Amino acid sequence: MPTDGRIMRTPGNERQRMSPSRPPTTTVGAGQARIVAVNAAEPMSGRCRTVQQWRVQDVMSTNVVTAELGASIGELAGLLTRERISAVPIVADDGQVVGIVSEVDLMARIPGTGTSARSVSGTTDAAAVMSRLVHTAAPDELLSAAARRMGKHKVRRLPVTDETGRMVGVVSRADLMRHYTRSDDAIRHDVMHHVLLHTLWIDPRQVHAGVDAGVVTLTGEIGRRSPAAIAARLSAGVPGVLHVVNNIAYSFDDTTLLRSRISHTHPFSAEPFRP
Repeated sequence: MPTDGRIMRTPGNERQRMSPSRPPTTTVGAGQARIVAVNAAEPMSGRCRTVQQWRVQDVMSTNVVTAELGASIGELAGLLTRERISAVPIVADDGQVVGIVSEVDLMARIPGTGTSARSVSGTTDAAAVMSRLVHTAAPDELLSAAARRMGKHKVRRLPVTDETGRMVGVVSRADLMRHYTRSDDAIRHDVMHHVLLHTLWIDPRQVHAGVDAGVVTLTGEIGRRSPAAIAARLSAGVPGVLHVVNNIAYSFDDTTLLRSRISHTHPFSAEPFRP
């Protein structure tokens, strides 16, 4: 739905998981400034498909604002004000991210600030005022890696680019926090079904998972100690889990055998075992 003569918005969920089978598409206005809406399928359901940690593509926004190299300073300033954002990525004709313009970059061009060695005259478009060093994230990157990059470079958001450098989304600090806003019921579902039942093949009647404010408590009894330890470790990797209390009882401690040479001996070998 157009908002003015230069920008168009597309309806739909702004934070969706990217579908690898459908390429991104864009909706472009008539002017230099534009909003890019990446074609995203399979909306977030709040439940992870595996016990792996969430990645950038699981929380990133696919309805992002960009500007082209020819956008004027006036257009850039209006865009930041109208969209209530602090920076806008600059993209080339092929969609690759080539720079970024922030409020700081524009403020440095205000006469009398003395914060820029370049004169105000001649700085009339994005190519002249943008920062060419752009810190980005990949769609399949872990949230922890994106968070470390934000902290290291002191930025609030990262453009998300594919292997060709084309922009497919943006991830912000607020997006990263979604990892910790999952409900206890959603966390318990993932632990019981994805970790215990589907990954470790542990009968839910043997081991129970209770979740309170992101803290998982595993109780029950199984035959060997090693699956109990694995269950705790995998449960800790479920998105939203803050801590795991492992109270699973076991009847046989097989960890000493796993650390010995017996695990390297073929069960039908005639060679005697020498620990």
